[in-house]
Amino acid sequence: MNRVAACALLLIGLTTTAMAGQVYGTLFQDNRPVTGAPVRLTCGNEVANGATDSQGVYRVFVRVTGSCTLVLEPDGRRAEGPLYSYDRPTAYDFDVVNQSGRWILVPRRR
Repeated sequence: MNRVAACALLLIGLTTTAMAGQVYGTLFQDNRPVTGAPVRLTCGNEVANGATDSQGVYRVFVRVTGSCTLVLEPDGRRAEGPLYSYDRPTAYDFDVVNQSGRWILVPRRR
């Protein structure tokens, strides 16, 4: 009976992981990378935290798919933008823009 329960728990864990996805990308302001800034990705009730590196790259892993909000908080400012978490790694590159006194994340044009 213990083997059956252990196998069931393993299968549930693998299924949950299989539905998860990595969200990654870059954050820029004025054509310069936003470095060392905390980022938070909220998808429903799940929250994943990370930070940008020296190139402005962030990576966070969430266990759910669906609509999410990415929040960047450099230097006491707060910028946020919507994105979607899929069951596969997905890239989102953003520019941090001040729009009417409010900081937002705008999809970066290549």
